[in-house]
Amino acid sequence: MASVSPLAFRRFIKNFAIPILFFLSAVVTWPILAEMELFERFYEYSRAHEDWDLDEFALLIVNLTIALVFSAIFQWHRLKRLVREREFQRQRAEKNARHDPLTGLMNRRAFSSAMEQIEEQAAGSNERIVAMIDLDRFKPVNDLHGHAAGDHTLQTVARRLREEIGPEAVLARLGGDEFAVIFDPSAGVVQVERIARRLLHTMEQAVAFEDGQIFISGSIGLVKWNTATSCVEALRRADKALYTAKNEGRSQFAWYDAELDRQSHARAEIEADLREAILKSEIEPWFQPIIQIDSKKLIGFEVLARWQHKTHGHIPPNVFIPIAEDSGQVGSLGLGILRRACMAAGEWDPDLSISFNVSPYQFQDPKLVDQIKAILQECEFDANRLTIEITESSVINDFDVARTKLNALKGIGVAVALDDFGTGYSSLASLRQLPFDQIKIDRSFVTNIAAEPQNQKIVSGIMALANGLDLDVTAEGIESTEDLGFLQSLDCSLGQGFLFEKAVPAEQISWLLESKWGNLHVDPEEENFEVLKPFRGAG
Repeated sequence: MASVSPLAFRRFIKNFAIPILFFLSAVVTWPILAEMELFERFYEYSRAHEDWDLDEFALLIVNLTIALVFSAIFQWHRLKRLVREREFQRQRAEKNARHDPLTGLMNRRAFSSAMEQIEEQAAGSNERIVAMIDLDRFKPVNDLHGHAAGDHTLQTVARRLREEIGPEAVLARLGGDEFAVIFDPSAGVVQVERIARRLLHTMEQAVAFEDGQIFISGSIGLVKWNTATSCVEALRRADKALYTAKNEGRSQFAWYDAELDRQSHARAEIEADLREAILKSEIEPWFQPIIQIDSKKLIGFEVLARWQHKTHGHIPPNVFIPIAEDSGQVGSLGLGILRRACMAAGEWDPDLSISFNVSPYQFQDPKLVDQIKAILQECEFDANRLTIEITESSVINDFDVARTKLNALKGIGVAVALDDFGTGYSSLASLRQLPFDQIKIDRSFVTNIAAEPQNQKIVSGIMALANGLDLDVTAEGIESTEDLGFLQSLDCSLGQGFLFEKAVPAEQISWLLESKWGNLHVDPEEENFEVLKPFRGAG
């Protein structure tokens, strides 16, 4: 029997206390009055005082008592009906709060409660398999066919999932086009993988809607959940596995990989620390010498970013720069490095230049030229001493836009170089259509070139092309006298690499210039490269 809430009870007392008291009084006092013959006495008394109209008064009291009794009965039934209606509304509200109104499945809240209940009952001694399911290509369904079609598709998918996973599994719609499953405890890895394949197949079957058909697919992430692990962590791992399945091509399932998760966690940690590192200027510019090969003269430095993390130590640029690009921080990172590099280089010999690499993402910024110009003015650095290096991926999508931006850079006095030349697919087109001042041969073609005949042919072809277009060439990755000797035979203009020096921090440049590069003479026939060994441990 449904319980009566305290509020309903208080209202009952307020509305029906007096009628009930009258009724109870009548029930209790009627036998007493009859026993004491008070009715006969009243009759005799009324006959003796007929002018008082006592009979009419007594009749009125009786009628009122009967009316109050019937009123109490009516109000009691009304209260019971009201209590039943409120209980029904409460149960319906509780169901709506725990179930998805579209598909009738559990919602996220109820699914979490189910996991917590399993966790408590198992007490860490049981293992279940949890799946996260996400529909592929679902957004176009709403866009092309309307939300009614999307709702119908979700209802159809929910029904198909329920039929495949069986009655003992827990199924929920977490939101949007995302579903979750807790498989039956008896379901092992082999059985779950068979179910996952059936799920993928059934989701690919056409969904009939009105006069047409809707085609979708799904991806599934699977994780073994030992209930000693929190349900929140289990869902996070299942979501990671789902992300892996989508990255590997969709329409498939993937198991949670702890090593991939560790790498992802480390990446997320670096991304979180990166913003603070940029604000605090913890990522510093280091400088690698660039040598004029024919005259053996130092002509400048390439600016390289270095990050010494407070807990992880040295983090390579090929780790944190892609993270900066993906998180939208590469612009502020690059401008900060360029500003500090210009400030440092402003104290050197004015004949020394610096080369600075601009990320493809940063190159797309329409404010880039104005930002570089502002930094040069702020640092009072001569624009003619700066070369901006860009990779082919920065310009390949739209040569017209790239040409405009490169001309704008050259307009403020900055030289432009095409970096990593030879690694792209349209380098010849880039050189033909864009106003570069020089090219840089990628280190993969230069390092150990004496033992790589194929690379020798590639570099020889690049040099012939550059000479025909009257472009300076910088060869990266020179690490041996043999590399240097081959480049000298081709009359390559400039070179950089570990043979000359690794990148060094700004505070070591002055000492390097005073004690090393003043009398440096590089000759492949001589073994005088030992003079640079004190610096080879840096960078």
